[in-house]
Amino acid sequence: GRILLKSTKNTTLDAGSQTTASGATGGEVRIESGDTTLVSGTIAAKGSAGTGGTVQVLGNQVGLIETANIDASGETGGGTVLVGGDYQGRNPEVQNAYRAYVGPEATIRADAIAQGDGGKVVVWADGDTRYAGSISARGAGSGDGGMVEVSGKQLLDFHGRIDVGAENGRGGRVLLD
Repeated sequence: GRILLKSTKNTTLDAGSQTTASGATGGEVRIESGDTTLVSGTIAAKGSAGTGGTVQVLGNQVGLIETANIDASGETGGGTVLVGGDYQGRNPEVQNAYRAYVGPEATIRADAIAQGDGGKVVVWADGDTRYAGSISARGAGSGDGGMVEVSGKQLLDFHGRIDVGAENGRGGRVLLD
């Protein structure tokens, strides 16, 4: 499935909310605001038989607050999670945030569950990124760990955890910039 929530001003997914596009292969969830996007609920695009899906949380200011939980894991490979932008902010098709925040109780997963490579997770802002949460993009079986970027073009305040390990494959890559 595919879920698109788009607003000209603000979008808030409160604690206890569940936005799910999971299935045999992970679906797509895109939340995009003209101003502020806040998530404290659960967003899932998990693949029960294939790879994880794609989750995009976008806006001018983006925050994963309280116990926000994003999961794009899949049985045969991790999916993609973009918070505030894509890799190094260079994808013109993905809106870049000016500020991104991931709170200390927030979690992001893009793991391979049974076999395959870990997924891709990006937390990006053209201005300031403040990160204190937990990201996992682990490989499973003989798969390799995934790729995680946490960057702020002007400022990065990093106090969180990242796991791009692999059971039997190579460890993944982490970019802090």
